[in-house]
Amino acid sequence: MVRTERGSAPDTDPEDGITGSIIAIGFSVTMNVLTLVGVMAWGWPAGNVMLLFWIENVIIGMISLVRVVSARGTASDGSGLTVNGRPVRGTPGRYGLFFTLHYGIFCLVHGVFTLIVTINLGIEPTFFWLGFPVIVVAVRYLVELLSTWFGPAGLRTVVSPQQAMMQPYPRIIVLHLAVLFAFWFTLGGGGDGLPAAVLRVLDPIFALLPQRFRTDGVEVILMLVVIKTVVDVYTTRRATRRG
Repeated sequence: MVRTERGSAPDTDPEDGITGSIIAIGFSVTMNVLTLVGVMAWGWPAGNVMLLFWIENVIIGMISLVRVVSARGTASDGSGLTVNGRPVRGTPGRYGLFFTLHYGIFCLVHGVFTLIVTINLGIEPTFFWLGFPVIVVAVRYLVELLSTWFGPAGLRTVVSPQQAMMQPYPRIIVLHLAVLFAFWFTLGGGGDGLPAAVLRVLDPIFALLPQRFRTDGVEVILMLVVIKTVVDVYTTRRATRRG
């Protein structure tokens, strides 16, 4: 098992990074709302949105790799990365290599299930419906990286490579579980397990939707957008705060 603990950071102004965090969170929430509106009102294929969510995880991984290899902070209380209970020491480059392999495996498994769900929901791989949204998402994370990581009060000086390496995992783990549920849901569901119990809870909520929106695509995207918004707010605040 791999884990890391946050080390203590140098004393900083508690207001540092708040503006950048608010902007990043606001952009994420706006994008998620537009995504849902796009599927429900503009005919955006639900499969495209599923694939976009996975591509966003890949982009986050690439941005996180830049953070890992460029981080200059230290875990000053002696805590850090451990593998099976043993402390691991290394250079930012070695941490970056480990992150690439470990996170890459997560994304690969996530991608397989996402592709199956995407095909079941239907996909339209055009520039307008897929290429352009990918560019928008990439620009959003690049701006966040430049403004909060490499900016004048950049977080790279107070975040260690170990901490930077672990930051994206809460997001991808939660969304992977959500995709597994979507996989089960689009294949017909059934049974008496946990997914069926979750679906019974969600059914009254889906029943509130107008009849024309009660499709597998809209229901899956609605569920994922809600989950993704909560995760985005948490992970963005965590990635852009000091200390």
